Amino acid sequence: MRVRLDFPAPIPVGHRIEVTTFAAPRPGPNEPVGDPSRSPVVHDLDSGIRYADEVHVSGRGRHGGFLLAPRDDLSVTAVIRGRVTACTLVHVSIHPIQHTVLEVEPLDDFD
Repeated sequence: MRVRLDFPAPIPVGHRIEVTTFAAPRPGPNEPVGDPSRSPVVHDLDSGIRYADEVHVSGRGRHGGFLLAPRDDLSVTAVIRGRVTACTLVHVSIHPIQHTVLEVEPLDDFD
């Protein structure tokens, strides 16, 4: 399976990861800016590092800030566990952004 991210996530080959995808938000006046379905959250289970877009972890309320895990008000559509078999970071030269492409072997039994 191929996982594409709109941000850098240099996860080493062989690491076990958990990929969580989210549903698109329903239109409404109180919806936060951004679409959590555009990119998944990837949790590197071997290093403990979670890779997310700001829309997944933006705090609400007066103090804002960022959360350590995805917001609990997001609707999860799938959680897939696997092992990274390839990782490529792609720099787009005409924009100051990077993308990540992960090749992942799904794992049924997980230790």
